[in-house]
Amino acid sequence: MSDIRNSNTSNSGAARQCRTRMVLPVADAYISKAFDRPSKRWAKGHRGVDITAGTGTALIAPDDGVISFNGTVAGKDVISIKHADGLTSTFEPAHSGLETGAPVFRGKPFGVADGSSDHCLDFCVHWGVMDAYDDYLDPSTLILPRIIALKPVQVGD
Repeated sequence: MSDIRNSNTSNSGAARQCRTRMVLPVADAYISKAFDRPSKRWAKGHRGVDITAGTGTALIAPDDGVISFNGTVAGKDVISIKHADGLTSTFEPAHSGLETGAPVFRGKPFGVADGSSDHCLDFCVHWGVMDAYDDYLDPSTLILPRIIALKPVQVGD
């Protein structure tokens, strides 16, 4: 289990801290199962993180984007959000009244954890993130605060 919790803040109070790339898509939750990159693209692994969430828990857009899929895949209720930076977030089980193409906004609700899934049986939602090359990323790395700092370079002697 991870101790990363969602604050859904922009980090505006932190002196030298930049905004996180994304926010955790469930308020007051934690990661109950970590990302486990498969050794091969087709091999066994956990291509996202599981976040504690009971049935009906509000799902929050991790970043601005549009709904790119809202429906059923292999009997599982899934929602995908295409983000402006080329990343795609996918949630299971998830339901939303929003149609494909509807805009979503960082930190704002877009749906609920609900529906058919064989993933974590009514106590979590699975959040996966893929880049523009269809490679899975670890979502937990996208919600960590980052500090940008210049480092000195020593030139010659």
